[in-house]
Amino acid sequence: MRVIKIFWLGFLVLWSVCVGAQDKTEFEQLVAARGFKVGVTDFSSVGKIEMEVPRLAFVNLTGFANMPTAKNAEKRGWMEVYDGAGRYFKVPVTLRGQGGYSLKYPKRNFVCHFCDSLWNEENGLEMRIGEWVTQSSFHFKAFYTDFLRGIGEVGYKLYEQMVSDRLPFWERVGQTDSNLPAGGFGNAVPSRARCFPDAFPCVVYLNGDFYGVFAWQLKKSRKNMNMKKEVAEHIHLDGNLNNDNLFLGNIKWSQFEVRNPQNLYDKEGELYNGNKPKELIDNLCEVYQLPDDMPEVKEAKQRTARVKQYIKQLSRYKKELDALVKENVDTAVLKQEIERRYEIQSLIDYYVLFYLQVNCDGTLKNWQWFTYDGQHWSVAPYDLDQTFGINLYGVMRPAAHDIEPLVSGPFYWVHRYYQKEIRQRYHELRKREVIDAANINQLADDWYNRVGSEFYAKERQRWNTSPCYCTTICNTGWEVCEDWELYGDVEPYYASYYYHAGDVCRLEGRLWRATIDRTSVKPYIRNANIDTIGRLHAWVKDRIEYLDGYFSYTPTPNGIGGASAAKTPRSLEGVFTLSGMKVDAPLPRGIYIFKYSDGTSEKKLISQ
Repeated sequence: MRVIKIFWLGFLVLWSVCVGAQDKTEFEQLVAARGFKVGVTDFSSVGKIEMEVPRLAFVNLTGFANMPTAKNAEKRGWMEVYDGAGRYFKVPVTLRGQGGYSLKYPKRNFVCHFCDSLWNEENGLEMRIGEWVTQSSFHFKAFYTDFLRGIGEVGYKLYEQMVSDRLPFWERVGQTDSNLPAGGFGNAVPSRARCFPDAFPCVVYLNGDFYGVFAWQLKKSRKNMNMKKEVAEHIHLDGNLNNDNLFLGNIKWSQFEVRNPQNLYDKEGELYNGNKPKELIDNLCEVYQLPDDMPEVKEAKQRTARVKQYIKQLSRYKKELDALVKENVDTAVLKQEIERRYEIQSLIDYYVLFYLQVNCDGTLKNWQWFTYDGQHWSVAPYDLDQTFGINLYGVMRPAAHDIEPLVSGPFYWVHRYYQKEIRQRYHELRKREVIDAANINQLADDWYNRVGSEFYAKERQRWNTSPCYCTTICNTGWEVCEDWELYGDVEPYYASYYYHAGDVCRLEGRLWRATIDRTSVKPYIRNANIDTIGRLHAWVKDRIEYLDGYFSYTPTPNGIGGASAAKTPRSLEGVFTLSGMKVDAPLPRGIYIFKYSDGTSEKKLISQ
């Protein structure tokens, strides 16, 4: 009898454990397996959090029936976060859709804003993550067409290395942190602004169930631009910034947003709304001066008018420089005039990154233009999801194939008069081994390994129609054409056109060849490519080899990480990150530069 009782007691204990496990959501089981509740600090009731950048964070969104599908589709609920290293919090949040074309995909970007208990966004949790500026809202990038689910973040981390030997953007035009906002909690520390994004990978769950792998990313906020919100010279433009809308004198105010300064007025006398941008007010508008305007409104309108004049001045730069060319001024004088208008270092770095990545979508929009003095305009990259050989349809472009010259907007002058400086910059970055296959592929590998095979498998299962997980299916009478030399010469596909066998057309970033006479039959049923980390590795290597020839660079075995080692006695002088920051000791993972007393350096991968 006693044996029977013991048996039943054991059975009940086992049954309760099993039932308990079944009661837990997938998210709860996940974090429990990763040490949750073992020495975890709960920051849910803390108004400000400082934390290191997580290797991989875990996010659970609760109280949401579904995810937002549009920018104005605000949803309210809760977000709980476990950083995988002992930090946890759960707070109210609002979610909105984020992005442009990416909102058409099944898996969409979203913006998350921390709130108070009444979902007031003004009083939400503030976070400072690693070396980022303090923010209370962040972007979560889906990267639906990218197998890495973070290809753009690799580009930002590479760009950070590229500009590590440059002054901060604001200091290049004479501004200092003393007259700009601080990036921490208060005004006692220098700004942590980057002027471009950064991110870490996270796994998002919706009401406890796996939703997808995302990049938790810095927003393009005023703080990250190190700007004051009521200084007319601190201007940040975002949107369709190209020749048609801005750079050739014809300004289409509805096509781009003035993100800073803030509290501006449009020409109708209403507060400026960046989501529905209109022309700014100035003294030519009837509502510029109204008798009942409060002093703060008058001041804001005056500031808006100054901002408008700076933007109109930017739009006139091309015409002014064209006039100097017609006057046959000396090239040195012309370059001085160019550099009086544009912060040329930023344009050169953008140019090099553009060619290295083959940035399919970075010539007409998806870049940030900004100024700190109203005169010198800088550029920084944004939205690098169509890079390293892929476009928004998942099509892979060959590495050893050129793209159309970057001549949009101010880059007309860079392409025409700064080829020597561009080549020199490329050489510098090669010698520093920033533009280096091992370095770039390590950045990609780091992201890939942080996400891990378990969650990539879940991602492929959850989003199995993602173009990077599928193969192309052609319609009857069509085949893929891989002759990329034809790309710039063939016409786009037209449904009404009669295609003879052998005719080639261009559609969705790819070439298609008719195998029989066809009309009104689209070339494909599905346009896609299965992508892998191996493809990316090979592409980066081939691209650099191609650009070495393009920019007349000859690799040598000497220098950082070279084949020849110093034969004279030497001592270690310091260990540095790839961005040039000296550290006391390397972390367990990453690539570091070891500098020695004899002037030699070595790049080492620390992986223990």
